[in-house]
Amino acid sequence: MISLINIVLSLAVYIKNIFKHEGKLDSMNGNYWDDFEDYELAEIYDIKGYVEGLADKVDKAFSDLNEDYHPAYLGVDNAARLYSLIRENKPSTVIETGVCNGMSSTMILKALEDNKKGKLYSVDLPVVAGSIEGRTGAVLPPGKSSGWVVPEEYKHRWDLLLGNTYYVLPKIFQEIGETDIFIHDSGHSYETMMFEFGIAWYHLNETGFLIADNTDKNDAFRDFARAKKRKLYRMNYLALLAK
Repeated sequence: MISLINIVLSLAVYIKNIFKHEGKLDSMNGNYWDDFEDYELAEIYDIKGYVEGLADKVDKAFSDLNEDYHPAYLGVDNAARLYSLIRENKPSTVIETGVCNGMSSTMILKALEDNKKGKLYSVDLPVVAGSIEGRTGAVLPPGKSSGWVVPEEYKHRWDLLLGNTYYVLPKIFQEIGETDIFIHDSGHSYETMMFEFGIAWYHLNETGFLIADNTDKNDAFRDFARAKKRKLYRMNYLALLAK
């Protein structure tokens, strides 16, 4: 498994050198999403009330924190499309990286529960507000742990693993072999994204999906799509590749 990690990391460097991209070069000549095609879903479920209820719960926990911290929301439109994709495709396994307060985890688990099948494997490297000097952005409020907003009734479908994705993801794939859906929302460096995309694609089944949030941080998603000769799709502001 260690050799596979080395292969994937080497691939990330190789692809980066081929395309010579840094930052957001592809998006400089227009809107970042211009060449993404909307991924068509048979039905988009109306879950606005459910998502807003989660957001209110998280907002209360962040009410006393500095505005430099944020709770890593999954917006209503993103949540509706992610939930709908899972309801439509009925995956047996979903893997996500980046949990934080657990809004995306909750929507995935709700879809799996409503399908009456499936399991979610989540990887998180939690940071609590104030625990690291100078650290702002997406954090957990003091006294909370990764995925604290996930309802108890969904946790029987959930395996939460804490640690760096470079070490945890290979262990998950060694255990389960393949996955139906992979969702990246952890560290958004080019190298980390390419590592996760590479190892996930290798273990993604032939009808699977690779999904990523915040892909406009750099060109990793575009470069990976080019390398795999796959069309760029979007679900609102979630990027998607179909295997």
